[in-house]
Order: sequence, then C-alpha cells, then structure tokens
Amino acid sequence: MIKSNPKINYVVDVLMFICFLITAISGILFLLFPEGRRSGWYQIGGFTKGELKDFHTIFGILMIIFGTIHFLLHWRWIVTMTKSFFKKGEKRFSKRNSEIVKWN
Repeated sequence: MIKSNPKINYVVDVLMFICFLITAISGILFLLFPEGRRSGWYQIGGFTKGELKDFHTIFGILMIIFGTIHFLLHWRWIVTMTKSFFKKGEKRFSKRNSEIVKWN
C-alpha cells in the first residue's frame, strides 16, 4: 500500500475535509431551494443551481478519491486492528497504560 507520511496524511485529510464542506453545503442548499421550472433562474451565492449541482458532483467525487487515499494510507493500521479485534481471550500488553489487558 501507500507509505504513510504525516505530511501527506495531513494534506489528504485537509483536502478531503474541504471537499466534504463544499459537498455538504451545496447539499444543504439543494434542500433549501426547491426544484421546479424556475429553479435554474435564480443564483445561489453567485452560482446558478446547475453550476452548484456540478460543484456538488465534482467535489463529491474528489472526496471519494481522497477518502480512498486516506484508507490506503492507513491500511496497515486497519489490518492490525482488525486482527487484534477478532483474536478473543488473549492477553495483550497495552502500551498506553502499561498493564496487561484481557480481551474477551
């Protein structure tokens, strides 16, 4: 998988968050402004409803791409946590509180 680098992870997370905000805000605006034959005639924040729909789609796709990259950056962690989650009844050493923890 992709080698995890804190700077790359930060940039991917910030870009994914920006895409999320744009997609969420445009989605909320779609709920507030009704559909209909006159819906394309007015502007929302300087954009027509059609342009806003295009932004919503483009940034939604970008968010999926950045989310996939984020997932790949953390693949080793996901595998490790999944394996440890499904191992039952084993005693493990917890690094955080320096004690032995029994997982059920």
